[in-house]
Amino acid sequence: MNNAAKYTLSLRNRSGKFVRFAVFQTYGEVADLTVKPLPLAWIVGSAAPGGKDGQSVSEMSWKTARNISLINSYHIGAEMLSTNTVVLPVGVAAESGYSVAYMGDFPFGAPAFVGSVIDDEKGFLLIQSDDTIPPFARQREENCFLKIGVSMAGRQVSVADLHPETHYRFSLEPIYRIVIGEFFPGQIIGDQAAEKSYRIDFGQEFNKTISVKDDGIFTDEK
Repeated sequence: MNNAAKYTLSLRNRSGKFVRFAVFQTYGEVADLTVKPLPLAWIVGSAAPGGKDGQSVSEMSWKTARNISLINSYHIGAEMLSTNTVVLPVGVAAESGYSVAYMGDFPFGAPAFVGSVIDDEKGFLLIQSDDTIPPFARQREENCFLKIGVSMAGRQVSVADLHPETHYRFSLEPIYRIVIGEFFPGQIIGDQAAEKSYRIDFGQEFNKTISVKDDGIFTDEK
């Protein structure tokens, strides 16, 4: 979206080691904690050794243009996979959301956005699924799995299982975090990695510089 904010993050490697890292996002609560979105490795990068007196900087920039997607993955036997996805853009200051239904006979149909959901509080994305969404036990039985995905700047940020008659409520003010380690884009960030991560607090600014030292500890740069 043209009016999306642009952020820049600079990582200064002040250690004498080659560093690999992943930037990921966590979002606000959903109504049903059993379907809490899983954070994914969003930006994967690296930084050459810098040392105390050297300069090694990895810089990342992005716009906060978001999409919400419905994903249908049908595993047909051991060697065939059929996937269909429907994607919608999300406004920067969204105050409503979408109702979701399954169209066609499961597992040969597809989930779809079929209407709108209104909420009085701004800054949240709502998803309301109806009873046409098959329960997870049926999805597992048919090897056909339905998910909701949230992406920013064209890359997947988080994913959640799609259940019937469930109200999802995503905050549109993400918390950015960074963690040291080897990740691939879209990899689920587990609890252990999340606990070791560092919160990147942009505050009211759109530019942020942090550094990492030999002990792997991140700090804010002045």
